[in-house]
Amino acid sequence: MRNYLFKTKLLWFLILVVCLVVSIVAYGKLTSSKMESAAGSHGFSIFRWELQTVPLKWMHLLWEMYPGNRPSHSERYLIVKEYLQVGKKLTKESSRIETQLIAGGITEPANITEIVDDKVSHLANQKKILRNRAEEAIEAAVSQAATDNGLGLAFGILFPPTDFRLEEPPLILVSSPRNKIRLEESHLIENNIDFEERYLIESRAESDGKTSALVDNLSGLGTYPAFVSDKYDLRYLMRTAAHEWLHNYWIFHPLGRNMWSSPDMYTLNETAANIAGNELGDQAFEFLGGDISEYEYKYSKSETANPHLTRILRETRRETEIFLENGDIEGAEEYMDRQRWQLRLGGYSIRKINQAYFAFRGNYADGPSSINPIGSELEEFREYFDNVGEFIKTIRGVKSYKEFTSLLESKRKSNTIVKETPKL
Repeated sequence: MRNYLFKTKLLWFLILVVCLVVSIVAYGKLTSSKMESAAGSHGFSIFRWELQTVPLKWMHLLWEMYPGNRPSHSERYLIVKEYLQVGKKLTKESSRIETQLIAGGITEPANITEIVDDKVSHLANQKKILRNRAEEAIEAAVSQAATDNGLGLAFGILFPPTDFRLEEPPLILVSSPRNKIRLEESHLIENNIDFEERYLIESRAESDGKTSALVDNLSGLGTYPAFVSDKYDLRYLMRTAAHEWLHNYWIFHPLGRNMWSSPDMYTLNETAANIAGNELGDQAFEFLGGDISEYEYKYSKSETANPHLTRILRETRRETEIFLENGDIEGAEEYMDRQRWQLRLGGYSIRKINQAYFAFRGNYADGPSSINPIGSELEEFREYFDNVGEFIKTIRGVKSYKEFTSLLESKRKSNTIVKETPKL
């Protein structure tokens, strides 16, 4: 009993420390005065969100400490599946009502209230009831995967503890210079704005004539608790959760602390979190009860799963760089817009492709929007380790991209020596 109380008190202390550290880091790195001005009243406050969310998470934690309230392993999978199914039904019903409102031209609040029927209210309430238990199930599965890979501390404690909020993340406003693809500034924005407002915010950010801006979507965000969107299937959700936990984990190590020291380190962090997060997330998905063989093609590398999208985006990135190197900004922008329409004809609806799009999305070097060699370098580096835990623990100590390339070269040489050593 004493050991349990000690672990519980220590867990709460760790949660407080992580909330403080991660919130300070996130606030400082995802906010800029220029982008804040462009966002206007639509800016998203991490601190305000933390104040609203953390007490609710702790109340549920206390509730689960009572005997009989904590679900069994088999129940967790069913809880998450039910939560996602209710979410899909709610989205479908909400879309039906929105269509009805548009068709009827109804804008008055009183009339809108009449149309929001009991079915939608029931689904919304059901989802709210299930959310905390679904979050706990996902946290337990990711914790198990991380612990199984040797990432835990003494007394069976994982630091930082996994903590997720199943909620649509805020949008992000990002900017790049028009004459060069480089992520310059970013600012979080409330996710309840329509596409017209997105364009207005981007226009304000671009008003100096030198800036390219984009309001983009996020599937997760490494706050604490970490945002994890519940709009996707369970396997993708688990991968996102693991990705965001890794950001929280690495912030207490050189890799995370140096994430914003250079563009290469930012890309190294995001891409390593993708590669390792996909593996950890898949292990957590299986631990929870998911079948990893389902939709395997969908989860293969982008070149295989989306060859048309990957080919066009990478071709666009290369050609755009050539336009910009030659000083032809207008030509680059016209070309990117033509390519966007080509993708739409191929079934890929991308709202906007510009310098800011590639500056932001290109930081995920294993994705279809990037031509950065860091992606292939990290994939090669991963192959030198027997399990993803060893990869995570090694990469966490990297302070610079130069240090990473030295590590990679060392692994290459060691591997060559092993291959060339004769066997008796």
